[in-house]
Amino acid sequence: MNIDKIGKWKVTVLETGEFWLDGGAMMGSVPKVLWEKTNPPDDLNRICLSMRCLLLDDGENVVLIETGIGDKNSQKFINMFNIKQDRNALSNTLSKYNYSIENITHVILTHLHFDHAGGATKIDENGKFVPMFPNAEYFISKTNWDAGLNPSPRDRASYLKENYLPLLDNKVLNFVDDNTEIIDGISTYVVNGHTYGQQLVKISDCNRSLIFCSDLIPLRSHIRLPWIMGYDLNAVLTLEEKDKFLNLAAKNNWILFFYHDPDTIAVTIKKDNDKFKVVNEIRRRTN
Repeated sequence: MNIDKIGKWKVTVLETGEFWLDGGAMMGSVPKVLWEKTNPPDDLNRICLSMRCLLLDDGENVVLIETGIGDKNSQKFINMFNIKQDRNALSNTLSKYNYSIENITHVILTHLHFDHAGGATKIDENGKFVPMFPNAEYFISKTNWDAGLNPSPRDRASYLKENYLPLLDNKVLNFVDDNTEIIDGISTYVVNGHTYGQQLVKISDCNRSLIFCSDLIPLRSHIRLPWIMGYDLNAVLTLEEKDKFLNLAAKNNWILFFYHDPDTIAVTIKKDNDKFKVVNEIRRRTN
């Protein structure tokens, strides 16, 4: 399985670092004796999560999906989540592939939680929060924007307004309706169980589709239907959304791209006796 190109879009995988979250919270009601086999915890019961962004280039537009956790976090915040990344992680990763932050024309955020949108802004030389990408337009679901302005008590700590209010202040923010084509071949697929208005991103041509799964299926382990994060606002809704989504993915041979899995980049699946199983897999290179 190869994802180097989907239709007219050249695809580049950007590994921007990792952080660690509580394994029990990531796996919800799944017993530790099960999830520790696939996602081994550290001494504090935390499991490793990647922050794997996606870059799409058609020769005219350069589209970035997700921005990572950013590098404007306090040392206390870094220690709390055991964030491991280089300084200027996203910029440095882009440079490895001969891109710069100035090249980015579109930034699509699946939702505004800090581990997905933290790299959308930076602190400039005057100590002011400003957009990270000076030549880019940013795209977010209007539903999730409203959630970020008025978060529920359950996920308020995940919405840090310095990550996204500067986008509005600098007039680079575009609100996206549910299930909308943002640019030719790139559209959204909205789900609401994890948080309101999370937009998965679908890159398609006439033959193949790659889906940026974000936090609907954050890890390969979450392909199992009952494995749902404790962080989700509505676990029953997530279950329904996953069931519908995975059936479509199996039927249409969609490539599922994982933002958070530290080892697996993407898979295709099949349905076998009411269970979903991996058919093809792209593993992360560790060298």
